[in-house]
Amino acid sequence: MLARAVAAATERAVSVAVVVADPWGEPVLTARMDGVPALAAAAARGKAATAAAFGVPTTTWEERSAADPVFRAAVGTVPAFTPLAGGDLVRVGRQVVGAVAVSGGTSAQDAAIARVAGDLGPAG
Repeated sequence: MLARAVAAATERAVSVAVVVADPWGEPVLTARMDGVPALAAAAARGKAATAAAFGVPTTTWEERSAADPVFRAAVGTVPAFTPLAGGDLVRVGRQVVGAVAVSGGTSAQDAAIARVAGDLGPAG
């Protein structure tokens, strides 16, 4: 997953931080490409934890934050909740086995790279 994320980021000419997390959102693998700020790595950790905890890609929460100012204000009160696109689920079949998150590009870039990284294919 890390190699797929780095390759996808390189294709898009963007440097990113990547976090692969277990089903509870705990990081198990991390990578940070050259030039990525430390806060981008922290954002990737938060995105991975958020995706794993809620079982949905973090794009869901970014879209809801944009549409709902009350929600946007409230999420700041939840520790580690990171409503930014770029966190996606990793599944084997239908079972969620973890999350992968990317930070360092635009929301669209981060989300696309995370989707590529977390795609284990039909067999898992």
